[in-house]
Amino acid sequence: MLANLVLMPQMGISEESAILTQWHVKKGDTVNQGDKLFSIETGKATFDVESEHSGVVLELIASEGDEVLIKLPVCAVGTAGEVYVSETKAAATVATAVEAVQPQAVASLGSVVNQEAVQRENAIKGISPRARALASKADVDPSTATPTGAEGRIIERDVRSLIENGATSPVKAVEAVKTVEAGTANAVEGYQEKPLSNMRKIIAKNMMASLSQTAQLTHTASFDATSISEYRKLLKADPVLSGVTLTDMILYAVTRTLKEFPLLNAWLMGDTMRYFDDVNLACAVDTDKGLMVPVMFGASSKSLLAMSKELKTLAEGCRNGTIAPNLLSGGSFTVSNLGAFGIESFTPILNAPQTGILGVNTITQRVRDVDGKMEMYPCMTLSLTYDHRAVDGAPASKFLQALCKNLERFQALLAQ
Repeated sequence: MLANLVLMPQMGISEESAILTQWHVKKGDTVNQGDKLFSIETGKATFDVESEHSGVVLELIASEGDEVLIKLPVCAVGTAGEVYVSETKAAATVATAVEAVQPQAVASLGSVVNQEAVQRENAIKGISPRARALASKADVDPSTATPTGAEGRIIERDVRSLIENGATSPVKAVEAVKTVEAGTANAVEGYQEKPLSNMRKIIAKNMMASLSQTAQLTHTASFDATSISEYRKLLKADPVLSGVTLTDMILYAVTRTLKEFPLLNAWLMGDTMRYFDDVNLACAVDTDKGLMVPVMFGASSKSLLAMSKELKTLAEGCRNGTIAPNLLSGGSFTVSNLGAFGIESFTPILNAPQTGILGVNTITQRVRDVDGKMEMYPCMTLSLTYDHRAVDGAPASKFLQALCKNLERFQALLAQ
C-alpha cells in the first residue's frame, strides 16, 4: 500500500514556493492528525503545518532550509512497511507546476525558483534546492555531478565534489561556497554575513518596485491633538473601552475621511482606476521577521471599539505567525504609525497599487499665539504619500485638511 505524501501547502494565491524552516518531527516518529509537522516561511509570513494523517513518519523528503515548490512532497506518513512515491517521480511534476505559473507571477517571487532552470533540471533524476543554488553560484552544470543522494538524487555535497574536481575556476568556486554558507562568522576579517530571509527579499523587491514604478509625493500637515488626547484619558477610566488607543482613533478618522476622497481609496492599475466602496484599511505592523501589513476589511462601517479589537487581533496574528494569508492583501489604503518611536516626520512608501499611504508621527509640544498670549499645545504631524499619476496636489492636501479637522473635533466625528 502507498503511504500518505504530505505536500507543501499553498498559503496564499500569489505564493509559488515556501522555505521549510524547521522540522518538528523526525523519521520514525509517530504522529496523530493535527500534530505539528514542520514550519514554513513564505514571502509574507511564517506558518506551522499540521499533519492531516495519523501514522509513522516514514521519510523526510525535504530538509530544513530547502525551498520547495507548492504541491510537491516534503515527507511521507503511513504505516511501517508502506511505500511512498519516490522523490524522483514527484520531481516530474515540477515542470507542470512551473508551466502553469504566469511569467509575471514567477518573477514576483524574488526567489531562487527559476522556470527555465527547473525545467532543465527535470532531466536529472532529482536535485536538492541547496545543490541547485550552489551549482548556479559556481556556474556548473549539475547534471554532470555524480549523485549520492537517495533515489539517485543530486545533493549539495555532489556539487561541491564537482567544483573541487575543477568543474569551475577555483576563485568562483570559493565565492560560490561562501555565498551559500553566508552567516558563518569570518573571524579574520571581523564581520558576519547572513542570508536574507524570504520575507526580507520580498519586502526589498516590493519597496524598489513601488519607488521605481510610481510617482510618489509626500505632504505633511499638523493638527491640535488635544481632542484625541483628552478622549483617550476619558476612555482609560472605562474597563470596556480602556484598550482604545490614539492609533485606533486616527484609523477611525481616516476611514471616515476617505469616504469623501475616493481618489485615495483606490488602486491605479495601468490605464484604469479601481475605486472601492468600503475602506479596506491596511495597517503596518512591525514583527521580528519584518514589516507586515494586515488588512481590516470594511473598516469604514465599523465602530471605534470594533476597529480597536480587530487591529489587536491582526497585529497578534502577524507577530505569532497565525495570520490568515488572505488578510495580508487587498487593502485600499495604508496607515503606518511610527509615533511610538518618537518620529516627528517621515516619508512612507506606497503599497502599490494603492494610491495613498498615511504616516502617523509622534505628539510634540508646540507654542501658538492665542489673543496675544503664548500657549503650549500637543501637536501631531501626519505625512501623506500619494501617487501623483492618480492624485493631484490639491485633492491630496484637501484630504489632509479634512482629516486634521476631524481629529481636532474627534468626539463630534463619533456622533456623525
